[in-house]
Amino acid sequence: MSSNKYGVVWISVAVLTFLVAVAYTLVVAFGGPASEGYDPASLLFGVAGLLALVGWWWDRSRIAEAREEAEKGREQLAAEVQKREAELGGVRDEIGGVRRERDGLRQEKVRLESNLEAREGELERERYLRARSQEAREAERGWNRELQAEVMRMHRELGALGDPGDVPSMVLRLTKRLLGAEKGLLLSREDEDSDGNLDLISVEGFENDPEESAIVQRFADEVIENDQIIREDEPQEVEEGSTPADEEIQNLVAIPIYIQDEFGGVIVCANKEGGFGEYDEDVLLSLGNQAGAVLKNGRLQGELRSSYLATVRVLGEALEAKDPFLRGHSEEVSGYVAAVADRLGVEPLRREQLLFASLLHDVGKIGISERILLKPAALTPEETDIVKLHPRIGYHIVQQVPALEPMAMGILHHHERYDGYGYPSGLRGEEIPFEARIICVADAFSAMTAERPYRRRTSVAGACEELEHHAGTQFDPEIVRVFVEEVRSKPPGDDRLRELEDALEDPELQARRKEGEPVLGYGSLALTDNLTMLYTRRYLHETAQAEARRSEMRGRPFGVVLVELTEIGRTNMRQGYAAGDEEIRAVARGLQRVAARIGGTACRHGGRRLALVGSGVDEEHARRLAEEIAEEIAGGPPVRVGSSAWRPGDDGESVIVRARAGIA
Repeated sequence: MSSNKYGVVWISVAVLTFLVAVAYTLVVAFGGPASEGYDPASLLFGVAGLLALVGWWWDRSRIAEAREEAEKGREQLAAEVQKREAELGGVRDEIGGVRRERDGLRQEKVRLESNLEAREGELERERYLRARSQEAREAERGWNRELQAEVMRMHRELGALGDPGDVPSMVLRLTKRLLGAEKGLLLSREDEDSDGNLDLISVEGFENDPEESAIVQRFADEVIENDQIIREDEPQEVEEGSTPADEEIQNLVAIPIYIQDEFGGVIVCANKEGGFGEYDEDVLLSLGNQAGAVLKNGRLQGELRSSYLATVRVLGEALEAKDPFLRGHSEEVSGYVAAVADRLGVEPLRREQLLFASLLHDVGKIGISERILLKPAALTPEETDIVKLHPRIGYHIVQQVPALEPMAMGILHHHERYDGYGYPSGLRGEEIPFEARIICVADAFSAMTAERPYRRRTSVAGACEELEHHAGTQFDPEIVRVFVEEVRSKPPGDDRLRELEDALEDPELQARRKEGEPVLGYGSLALTDNLTMLYTRRYLHETAQAEARRSEMRGRPFGVVLVELTEIGRTNMRQGYAAGDEEIRAVARGLQRVAARIGGTACRHGGRRLALVGSGVDEEHARRLAEEIAEEIAGGPPVRVGSSAWRPGDDGESVIVRARAGIA
């Protein structure tokens, strides 16, 4: 803009100067006043005008060049700007990529933090469950010791359990004390009065009669329906049918009682300061299980004689149920033993102890697997060694019952040999208890004259000859002599020991004992569950612990799958316990089929839970097994399934706890 202005000025000056010079020249040339002489100023003035005109043209050229340079500069600047903008766009793209990457990293961080929190939650849950499981085991052991101590005290005071009514009272009193409750009730599922309610068999701490308590019955019914612990801090009163006893209840816990894995009743404890929330479900269930065991053991025990007579009978029946080939064997041995004792003039008390020791001499086989006991062929050396454990097992069994303790040594040593080469202690001669020497001869004779899948029976004469042949080596020669004389004078027939039958038909015992109901529980000693014929909970935990030790040494995992029947309580309520038992058996059969396919071990975990242990099973395989089991029992009772596998540092209990936590 300034260049144009200066250009106009230059042009104006130049034109003006030029015109003046021309005018002056014309004046001079044509006779104007100044034409007479030469005026250099005019010439200079004209030259100056010419120079001004030339300057103008030069300045105009310079301005044009400047404009061209400016235009080129603008173009270069525009190109540079465009280039810079392109570079800036690239930088922006890079920044955008970095931001996207940053956002992705933030999202990944959030995801990882979420996963970490979830894993920490899982670990915390696992630690919690493990601690609770440990607490439950410790509580179970402690309560078991207290219950056993209480039972032993009753034995010492009463000579046995005395009045069977004392046992429920003792169980309720001890449970109430262990939980710190003020009041308690013990209800039985028997419903002898057929009123549809559980029967009240013991009560502690109530001022008013709780026989018809609506609150207690409501919670007991919920326990039956849901098959689980029920707790409530402030139970609401039932408007219809409430009783004065209901007003005494401030808080309560209702615990199911299981007797050999079958529902037997409910313990209700009430009024604990702070409520019952501090106790884990497993802890309370273990208390219910222990209470059930004591109730089972003591339900029908009365006077000492009736108690251990019935105990002998049920243990014998249990053994025969486990091994059909032993059916009648113990009674047959007892008959021979009684005859020998009579010939030898054994005094009455010792004779009675000898008689019952002979009835229980093989009771330890309760703890031997049916797969060995019922094997149709000869046993392997390893299986033989397992069978040889039965005297020790039987010894420990009878030692748990004070009334049977005098028989323990006869049971422990009935497989000793007179020459010292027997088992379990290698005693010889008269080191062997007198009772054991008699049982040994009678047992051998009964076994020889019995049919077995892997051999034919021996005749009575042949068996007597065999006894005489081994007198002095395997058998006490004097016992053999008396025994053979008795057998040859009175050949064995089908008669049973009349004295034992008379005792077992004691009217007092029969009045106390329901048809087909055993007197003393033995389920905790057996390796198989009576209902499902699967291995027991004890065997499950032993197997898991053994697998964990193997996994630790070999680095090869094992898996556990737990199956829980979800509607068994409802089935028991609506269709009866027989229907519930059938549902459990149906699931057990499906579980057994899967176990057979993978070479695993199927067990009864307890109550409504079953379990499968598989060697070499990792987490993924365990999940597939859970799906396979669910498919195998599809169409049957509804179930929930959980699985877990061994991880380094786990014990067997940890794997079982995780499988239980995974039930969904």
